[in-house]
Amino acid sequence: MEQEVEKLFGESILREAAIRFDLNAGTWRKLGDFENYVYEADRDGKQVILRLTHSSHRTLDEIHAELNWIAYLSSSGLGDQISECLPSRNALTAERIDAGDSYFIACLFRKAPGQRADWKDPAVWNAELFGAWGAVTGRMHRITEGYNQTVGNGIPRRAEWDEDELLIHADRYIPKDEPVVRERLETVMARLRRLPKPVDGYGLIHTDLHEGNFFVDRGRITVFDFDDCAYNWFVHDLAIPMYYAVSRGAPESYGGDRSAFARDFFLAFWQGYAPEYRLAPEWLDALPVFLEMRDLTLYLVLHKKMDVNSLPEGLRVRFDAIRERIVSGNPLVDIDFLSLVNGR
Repeated sequence: MEQEVEKLFGESILREAAIRFDLNAGTWRKLGDFENYVYEADRDGKQVILRLTHSSHRTLDEIHAELNWIAYLSSSGLGDQISECLPSRNALTAERIDAGDSYFIACLFRKAPGQRADWKDPAVWNAELFGAWGAVTGRMHRITEGYNQTVGNGIPRRAEWDEDELLIHADRYIPKDEPVVRERLETVMARLRRLPKPVDGYGLIHTDLHEGNFFVDRGRITVFDFDDCAYNWFVHDLAIPMYYAVSRGAPESYGGDRSAFARDFFLAFWQGYAPEYRLAPEWLDALPVFLEMRDLTLYLVLHKKMDVNSLPEGLRVRFDAIRERIVSGNPLVDIDFLSLVNGR
């Protein structure tokens, strides 16, 4: 979290949010503070998730747009596979808490059942999970195609993919002695802007559906953390699971062959996704550029949030790999995804 926001956030903000959402006093436990302050707490004997967002990260309208979409997904058949928002004592899903000249927005969510998928456990990290991951992604896309037609007429709208502050102000986060990164970012964004935006290929998506943003309970996935949702291409939501699963490296059974694991992962994911949403397979030709975009996005995020010269060892190794791929122009994996799903 940025230092300016840290100075504004304190126990008084947290306690005010707890009062407005009727949380049991003293039950909250901090889970994270990278882009939002996130706490687990108790309400009426049930575990819930409290999120506090500073207005420098999201405005109240942006939060309302996120929560409206979550409510639509929930009411359209996905209520048991997404973490729903819960109302405050004022019957609001988003409570504004002023902090000087700015404000925090408090939201409460149902805690997802189960736990995170352990990528080190082959009994969990397997084709069955990857297929379920693809299936819930496909269901979200199918339902959202209808939602995209309803936004407007005063209903808040989330940003387009290239309206992200990171991209608008990328020059702030790219060191002047690394012009090749700026050039690569401009090239990738230009390629994306040339893509068409049909209703069956572009719309409001999660954008960050990696294994850290869902829990698994007896094989069933529940998705949460819609904070980064934006208008983007549906294929982006296929690239992100691939990116994070593969960037961790191949499971031991693959003997270090990351490309072989990437092929098996994506084929299982696609076999779960395709029956739920009929995305034209030709979109898979664009998937590699979204893998490149994620490298660039993480490069910008790390420069914004942290001192990249003082990263912890594990994160330093990851950052160096990202930077090397950007500079060299080499993709995370070199796979013809369209041929893969067509069995060629």
